[in-house]
Amino acid sequence: MYYGTIDLSMATVHEILQAAMYVQLTEVVKFCCSFLMAKICLDNCAEIMRLLDDFSVDVEGVREKLDTFLLENFVPLMARPDFLSYLSFEKLKSYLDNDRLSRFPEIELYEAVQAWLRHDRRRWRHTDSIIQNIRFCLMTPSHVCEKVKTSEFYRYSRQLRQEVELALNYFHNVSEQPLMDMKSNHIRSAKPQTAVFRGMIGHSMVNSKILLLHKPRVWWELEGPLVPLRPDCLAIVNNFVFLLGGEELGPDGEFHASSKVFRYDPRQNSWVRMADMSVPRSEFAVGVIGRYIYAVAGRTRDETFYSTERYDIIENKWEFVDPYPVNKYGHEGTVLNNKLFITGGITSSSTSKQVCVFDPNTNCWENKCKMNYARCFHKMISYNGKLYVFGGVCVILRASFESQGCPSTEVYDPETDQWTILASMPIGRSGHGVAVLDKQIMVLGGLCYNGHYSDSILTFDPEENKWKEDEYPRMPCKLDGLQVCSLHFPEYVLEHVKRCT
Repeated sequence: MYYGTIDLSMATVHEILQAAMYVQLTEVVKFCCSFLMAKICLDNCAEIMRLLDDFSVDVEGVREKLDTFLLENFVPLMARPDFLSYLSFEKLKSYLDNDRLSRFPEIELYEAVQAWLRHDRRRWRHTDSIIQNIRFCLMTPSHVCEKVKTSEFYRYSRQLRQEVELALNYFHNVSEQPLMDMKSNHIRSAKPQTAVFRGMIGHSMVNSKILLLHKPRVWWELEGPLVPLRPDCLAIVNNFVFLLGGEELGPDGEFHASSKVFRYDPRQNSWVRMADMSVPRSEFAVGVIGRYIYAVAGRTRDETFYSTERYDIIENKWEFVDPYPVNKYGHEGTVLNNKLFITGGITSSSTSKQVCVFDPNTNCWENKCKMNYARCFHKMISYNGKLYVFGGVCVILRASFESQGCPSTEVYDPETDQWTILASMPIGRSGHGVAVLDKQIMVLGGLCYNGHYSDSILTFDPEENKWKEDEYPRMPCKLDGLQVCSLHFPEYVLEHVKRCT
């Protein structure tokens, strides 16, 4: 060590680290830690943990790298006797509380806990405390009944029996699940994904895949059950996705307005058919306030209407509420400050600048300051307490069915009840999707007004009032009428994605 060279190996690192710590040779300690992190594997993980703990090593970044390895390999490590022996109760609890265990199904984490408890009978006294860090609602009902209820710990632990009862109640009350916001059904996920649902490829083909911007600058597609719907609206309730209405293919081979509602659960990558709306609707708007999803106006092939209804998530049923002031379709809806704002759309004669807000406390509609531009088939999103409106169609020439695109962007401040014009998009588009990612607003796909469908992604910076192109990769297909959201997925579901070509 004193001659300027060190020959490190797993056989010698213990003595060298000990000596370096004793004489406070910081650079040698860092070198030993770098060596250990480079060599760490399943076979020596417990040994390295013990070594770092024995000498109270506090080199910056080492504990974080060790924890990263442990969390990424938690289940296989828990099958090793040496790791089970060394892992303390406090460390186990902290790991089980970490969302970075997302790559392992919850039943595998429970079985790992069982292995830790069985390794030493004296650990059984910790069962009640540890069990509270397992999220039983993320399991399947069969796993809970066949693997949890049959274990010896189910008879031993009162806390485990309570957790199982809670999970079984969660599985039974299917419609209430989005409102049962508790730790036991909280997805282990460190970062949300930008998810694209449905959309049209051209004029007739429906995109049936869920597209994910899963890894930087790469699009992936997630296989799953198919839903026979081209939805016009999407609603998010505590990381559950509701796809509502829109159009579906009829027996005549044509698309017709639909009243169907489907709910997607990323925990199990599964769809459930929920109660239908009272009437078929396409080109309408929705918003979520409390336990209700509101569906406003819209049309079928034969009529345009102003009726408004709301879906009671707990009761799984629809009921009509105070109707929208006028017949309308092609409008957009977003919730801000627990009120539902409706902007633009097409009335009986033309596109509209109108802005109306629904207050569920009074069950009434109220007019607000109009937008600067009339528009329909636009997109609106709430961000930092304001409403942002992007693009759409600003003129409909009914005689020739031609339209003129609107590239403008504007923002609404509810404190002043005023709209402000912002930087315009590089090219106008309608039927696009919007989502927030990393403090920017993404605009995806749509029909551009050079007459072409788009696969491009624009990003808007609200702070700088600037547009950028090519910040993210183009979508794998050109989509119109797509529904976009930010959604948390567990890693074990994302293992079923495949890269889009």
